[in-house]
Amino acid sequence: MTRSLIKYLLRFALAGILLATALIFASPQWLSQKTGIPLWSQKASETTFNTTHSYADLLEATMGSVVRIYSQTSTTPTSLALLQDPHYASILEGQLIDIVASDVNLGSGVIASRDGHILTNNHVIENAERIQVSLADGRFAPALLVGTDPATDLAVIKIQLDNLTPAKVPINLDSRVGDIVFAIGNPHGLGQSVSMGIISGKERNRLGLNTFESFIQTDAAINAGNSGGALINTRGELVGINTAHFYNSSTSARSQGIGLAIPINIAFDVLQSLVQEGVVIRGWLGIDFNVFKRQYSQNAFSSEEATGIMLSGVYANSPAHIAGLKPGDLITHFDGNVVKDWNESLNYVTSLSPGSELDITYRRSDDTYTVTAILGTRPTAK
Repeated sequence: MTRSLIKYLLRFALAGILLATALIFASPQWLSQKTGIPLWSQKASETTFNTTHSYADLLEATMGSVVRIYSQTSTTPTSLALLQDPHYASILEGQLIDIVASDVNLGSGVIASRDGHILTNNHVIENAERIQVSLADGRFAPALLVGTDPATDLAVIKIQLDNLTPAKVPINLDSRVGDIVFAIGNPHGLGQSVSMGIISGKERNRLGLNTFESFIQTDAAINAGNSGGALINTRGELVGINTAHFYNSSTSARSQGIGLAIPINIAFDVLQSLVQEGVVIRGWLGIDFNVFKRQYSQNAFSSEEATGIMLSGVYANSPAHIAGLKPGDLITHFDGNVVKDWNESLNYVTSLSPGSELDITYRRSDDTYTVTAILGTRPTAK
């Protein structure tokens, strides 16, 4: 009886051993789970992950091109302003300037040439009577105003120092949405700081900030004091001049991940004009207008869309007035190109030199006309 029971149990034990052996050969990973070794640990040993990547070297080579700017808008002598920037008190004492903190505008700038030209925003130095620049290496110097362009909110100032490091400008501006970028500047006077993000959008316009708008949108943090600073890519190239950030004043949240920068191609053109001419010279037609878009159907299966610029006003003795244009006219073409976007059309006209001929096709009532206007010089904003 006992032997029979043992034989009976041995049969089940042998079957269990055979089954376990088969399972081990069929699914060896089960063995690793039983020994407490996590399944992903075997894969981790086969793949090398770069968990120590840093942009420190890139930024170290770039940050020397970004400066801090302090502009004084009042000469009323009062107590010395002790701001958060550790260099600022020595700058003021060295120049024997006594001012109130509220009379100081904080901003940033980008060194554009070895001769000391610095790009910044116009609103950083607007109406300034004294401008001081502090470099990343601890040096500081007074700056002279070269020129301003309120239409793009850009300005150029100049300092007299040696061994300056100009920013690296890309040969081809091929920035794309999703590219990693870094915003470098002087937020809230804390000193040179870097924030990281991506390009969230391009060619943002109709925001009512400037006359000419084609902003880069980024979620890299841009705060007060960052204005005029650098937006650079992962190649260390300057792709934009930081200008503004959006926030909802009705809430306590001051940052919503929407920063704006002026593309470097626009900033570089303004820089060259201000350095060479002292002003930016643009073509001028002399019109006020509204965007026009109307869709009409000839039948249920076909439709056409008319777009253009509807003139709401024409300046007296302007090129448009001399060419015969009147309020209510609908401009449909400039030099044979269809007018679809007012921002592009404005940029096209202003990119032409004063004295250039501009062919204008427009509709008045049910008739179409083409005239040639001789462009004037766009008045400089005060």
